Amino acid sequence: MTPQLDARARRSQRALLKAGLELLNTNPEATLSDIAIHAGVGRTTLYRQYETREKLITAIAIDCLETIDEVTAPIEKQAKSALDAIRLLFELAMPLTQEFQFLMNLDQLVEDNPEIIEINEKQKKEMIEVIEYGKKKGEINKSLPTTWVINLIEGLFYIGWLQQKQENFSPQEVAKLAFTSFSKGVSTH
Repeated sequence: MTPQLDARARRSQRALLKAGLELLNTNPEATLSDIAIHAGVGRTTLYRQYETREKLITAIAIDCLETIDEVTAPIEKQAKSALDAIRLLFELAMPLTQEFQFLMNLDQLVEDNPEIIEINEKQKKEMIEVIEYGKKKGEINKSLPTTWVINLIEGLFYIGWLQQKQENFSPQEVAKLAFTSFSKGVSTH
């Protein structure tokens, strides 16, 4: 493949992933043809890259998870505490509400996929470590079950997405609101 064709294939792939993310978030029944049209890509190009709807959905999910990992990578070096890590998570990841929405609805779109499960479990494990560390350091109320705190964070991302879509809040505004709500609800201070 020539560099020019390779670049074109990558642009088509990005367009398909973006179009799939947008369409499947608004219409889980969107077809591959719908996605190809929305991406401005021919169906032949779509099928060359993703033979089935499930393969495209899997690729979108993996792209979402990798994007979240990439955006949140600086947290480990920048966070001064567990609570600060949660603040940074909201601040850095709140603009990715489309990705979070897609991942929350993933079980409706595709059956269990080992690669997605592995990435998702890794992220969940990292979140559990932050929460447990926060409990150990006395920043997060020890009486709250860790799964409750994780679900609270996910719920705040969902509320952030709604506020952005329905009320035109900026990602920065909802990140601040999410952290305030989170810290007031779980903090021991």
